[in-house]
Amino acid sequence: MGKRMYYVFKFILENKDKGISAKEIQERLEDYEIYLDIKTVYSCIHQINDFFYEWLHENMITSIKRVGFKIQTDFLEDGELQFLLDSIVFHQDLKNDDKQNLQNKLLSLSSYHQKQRLVHFKPSKRDLHFSLFLNLTTIMKAIENKSVLSFQYINYVIKRNHLTEVPSLHGNNQDQYIISPYQIVSQNNHYYVIGYNDKFKNALSTYRVDRMRLIQTIRDSYIDIREQFDLTDEIEKTTNMYISQNRDTIQLECDQKLLRELVSRFGTDITAQKLYQQQYLVTILDTPISDGLIGWLMMLQDQVKVIAPESLQIEMKKRIYKMMELYEH
Repeated sequence: MGKRMYYVFKFILENKDKGISAKEIQERLEDYEIYLDIKTVYSCIHQINDFFYEWLHENMITSIKRVGFKIQTDFLEDGELQFLLDSIVFHQDLKNDDKQNLQNKLLSLSSYHQKQRLVHFKPSKRDLHFSLFLNLTTIMKAIENKSVLSFQYINYVIKRNHLTEVPSLHGNNQDQYIISPYQIVSQNNHYYVIGYNDKFKNALSTYRVDRMRLIQTIRDSYIDIREQFDLTDEIEKTTNMYISQNRDTIQLECDQKLLRELVSRFGTDITAQKLYQQQYLVTILDTPISDGLIGWLMMLQDQVKVIAPESLQIEMKKRIYKMMELYEH
């Protein structure tokens, strides 16, 4: 899309009225020292529609008699765009500048009227010392090119009663971590990179991307030991707190109002048997018994009771007693 097509498209997108005429577009182009006749303006609009047709399967720009040109179909539907914008603004590992830049890119194909329909949430004010986008880009290119990565991995110390970020000194060379990266995964709203660190022979290492600093590729021998591992299984074991090798059938007693929460967590492949009044016995097959599950159950407090397995019930009691002991002194 050339310069003149870009501005024609921009004027139609940004138009606040019901439409903009070819004459108005022609006059506004002159502000940018672009001089076109009316026929060429029409031609630009036709080319813009041709460009987007394969995506939208209809014309993006329509012409209304005695009104002018307007956006008929936005590139993204309202719901799609709202979801993407919200995902950006609420992502805890993104700098505010990165959030704003990415949102601006998404909104660049959005019409004025679509922008008016959106709900704009303000990002939380967090002073991050890294760019997640830059980290991910560097790692992804290193994986593609089979390049070795060097980085610092952060820890925290307390200075003047505040947590202060410092590099960990447990790397290959004090604060320098050296790995051959294999794959990026996303779990629990964080990104992880899995690779080989020769400090840990015959094993894979996992690092959270938002804890990595000063990432760069270095000239070193790339070591590939992926064939020794089931990478999918390794991802589950090392990055997902809700995955456990210990699986069992669990039974929970809960009020009917909690059934939606259980479906959100475990899906609809569960069974529920009415006990009395609004109380149900819910059975979930082949469920990982992990810290994540226990933490979730404890968050529900007295709304749910573990019936089986007995080992999970005992573990819940232990943790409840430990919490009680914290408040007894």
